[in-house]
Amino acid sequence: DVTPNVRTIRAIPRALRAGSSATLDVRGEVYLRKSDFAALNRARAAAGKPLFANPRNTAAGGLRQKDPRLTAERKLSFFAYALGAFEGQERPPTQSALLEYFASLGLPVNLAGAKPCPTIDEVIAFCARWEAQRETLDYEIDGVVIKVDDLELQTRLGCVGKDPRWATAFKFRAREARTRLRDIGVNVSRTGKLNPYAILEPVVIGGVTVQNATLHNVADIARKDIRSGDTVIVHRAGDVIPYVVGPVLELRPPDARVYKLPERCPV
Repeated sequence: DVTPNVRTIRAIPRALRAGSSATLDVRGEVYLRKSDFAALNRARAAAGKPLFANPRNTAAGGLRQKDPRLTAERKLSFFAYALGAFEGQERPPTQSALLEYFASLGLPVNLAGAKPCPTIDEVIAFCARWEAQRETLDYEIDGVVIKVDDLELQTRLGCVGKDPRWATAFKFRAREARTRLRDIGVNVSRTGKLNPYAILEPVVIGGVTVQNATLHNVADIARKDIRSGDTVIVHRAGDVIPYVVGPVLELRPPDARVYKLPERCPV
């Protein structure tokens, strides 16, 4: 139960504004602003503590703290965007009206990032605009969620398993950069499985410094012909997890080394 931790998020009001007689279940997302993340890491660096890797994991870890005071230190934020149970008055008819209703209750809503689009061409233009402007935001996004506006039609369309038929996510292209693969290390799992990973020349991707990246497995390394010393292309999957896409072959040095698993357990 993370309720005590959620109470520390200043954006979430302790009481709704007057004017609503409804009993409602508001759903949304907790996030960490990039500016607050940078301030948090500056404070940790000054105190000699290890830095957090990225805003997304820091927000998720903040919500899971057993001590709400530790959650409060992370200065988390919140956006409301969906409705669960709703009783006591007439339900808003559309998604756009729902966001306006939430705002009228004093709940934090991302009205600036939402827009009703009557045609698919407007939807495409909206997605393209935010992909171009994503760096102007003070929080990380990896795409746009496109929803049917009519809430009654959403109900009629229903879901397949956990996936709604009335919504889809348009994911932006992964952020990428080039850097040198210094070496390939190995992590040993609890069951003894060897998991290779890339040790990189530090490179900034989407505001985050990346020094290590996943290489999946030995077969994947061989298939992509990734060698120590290569210049490689690095993506951040979902703007979070860095992985090596492959080598830039025209920049391969003559001393690049083919990888082989260690014959003896490294630990």
